[in-house]
Amino acid sequence: MPFYRCLIPTGSLSFDQRQAISAAITDVHCGLTNAPRRFVNVIFLEVDDGSEIADSHGNGTLSYKTPYFVAGGNRAGRAPEMKQQILDELLARISEISGVPRHEVSGHISDAPASWTMEGGKILPDPGAESAEWYDPVGTSTS
Repeated sequence: MPFYRCLIPTGSLSFDQRQAISAAITDVHCGLTNAPRRFVNVIFLEVDDGSEIADSHGNGTLSYKTPYFVAGGNRAGRAPEMKQQILDELLARISEISGVPRHEVSGHISDAPASWTMEGGKILPDPGAESAEWYDPVGTSTS
């Protein structure tokens, strides 16, 4: 379910930087939430003016005022402090890897009910309600 869209200026990041940022986003998200790594999705969208794009949340547009912006989508149910910690760590890592000053990187995490999302053909549980089977992709759990 975790879906992170990284809006970046056209041609600004190399393939290696994108790979490192994708791994960092996965590390941060999974390290703080215990989500399986295979659930984290990261995409990069190159934009020219850095002001507004069509978006699937809210009113249909996403406005931002920094050259680099992360639009995250997660399962609802986490404390606001947890979402802020995830976002703060993501933005710091993106700044570090890209070499872009931290004030030029911003973001937002929106959330939706877990029941609105499926992974591997199964509806996701609410945060904290995960079973051993949810973490075990091949069904080898004995509990």
